[in-house]
Amino acid sequence: ESQCTPTRAAIMTARLPIRSGTSRVPLGEPYGLTPWEYTLAELLSDAGYKTGLYGKWHLGDVEGRLPTDQGFDEWYGIKNTSDEAAHTSTPEFDIDAVTEDNLPYIWKGKRGEAPKKVEPYDLKARDRIDRRVTELSEKFIRDYAKEDAPFFLFTAFTQIHTPMGVHPDFKNFTHTGVYSDILAELDFNIGRIIDALDKAGVANDTILIVTGDNGTYPQGFRGGSNGPWRGGFTGYEGGLRTVGMIRWPGKTPAGAVSDEIFASLDWMPTLAAMIGESGRVPKDRPLDGVDQSDFLLGKSKKSNREYVLMYIGDQLFSVKWRTLKVHYKTVEDLLSPIQSYLFPPMYDVSNDPGELNNIFMDSNTWVFRIINKILAEKKASMAEYPNVQPGEDFKGYGCEVGGKGDCSARQ
Repeated sequence: ESQCTPTRAAIMTARLPIRSGTSRVPLGEPYGLTPWEYTLAELLSDAGYKTGLYGKWHLGDVEGRLPTDQGFDEWYGIKNTSDEAAHTSTPEFDIDAVTEDNLPYIWKGKRGEAPKKVEPYDLKARDRIDRRVTELSEKFIRDYAKEDAPFFLFTAFTQIHTPMGVHPDFKNFTHTGVYSDILAELDFNIGRIIDALDKAGVANDTILIVTGDNGTYPQGFRGGSNGPWRGGFTGYEGGLRTVGMIRWPGKTPAGAVSDEIFASLDWMPTLAAMIGESGRVPKDRPLDGVDQSDFLLGKSKKSNREYVLMYIGDQLFSVKWRTLKVHYKTVEDLLSPIQSYLFPPMYDVSNDPGELNNIFMDSNTWVFRIINKILAEKKASMAEYPNVQPGEDFKGYGCEVGGKGDCSARQ
């Protein structure tokens, strides 16, 4: 996905964000995953894993939609986005005009208990939060490794994200600007977590994944670069492609590199299969993720996924089938108007990562037969199982759709 909340929802539920009401975050309104959604954390918790989230959540900020409501035993971090760290520093901010509940805070919580405020989340705290997230992640690993308990740790660093700040230890560390300093800090923190696994003696039994929620925003001030890929926060490849690394010593092939398609949607069914818990993947709702365990374990060189659909908000922007990418709508940056097309441009991203050479007129309209079939299947699925709306108190398809499913059932 091209933005943070949709990607996090896809990882957690294996469902297209438009299905779970998380394809957009309405400003100032309720949002996030309805408690009915069954998350990766809930699946692993039900399978006996200790679960913890440290860092950024951004999947709901009210009771019933916090990490400890969605399968995590404990959490520490921010409910929403790091943008809020700058709120109290803007000249327009009026503390008398907002309620205490609307001020940005760092929070912590345990399952079954009300969350507690730790400290205000301002620019000073923003520079230091990822250090604390790393320390708590290390402690989580040590504690449960001592207990010989299986665990699921979701370390959701707040970096890299505006407002651009860095821990004091890394200020001017690279001498090439704050973006590079942040990269160095992030690399250091990831290294500490890897070291913690090694020191605890559990590295060989741990599936370690490093990934991101979206590409950078090169159009923004000090926004970094997406290399040869175009755009950011849009339907172009620059917004969608992120790092994806996995380590499971003796199981995943070391040093292997692939440009096959793997979507955030695929993590739940894939990890469930890798730990022998596929039976816990929900069956009472449409899922869009596919099991990629054979691909990651080196049993297949081909991905189990041929296409991805790219929505921004409620609108379908692009479809990627294999290496061919079709754009039904485009937008160049966050402030530009949306452009729709009568004849959608098409690109082969295997040799045109910048999506600059439109091959629609090169006798490639045959692809639309395949894409139209994919879209018709999704449309029929969404008609049978209507999409959850942002902030909706959804109870399950058994209540709304002809008796299918059970309102109280999760699988």
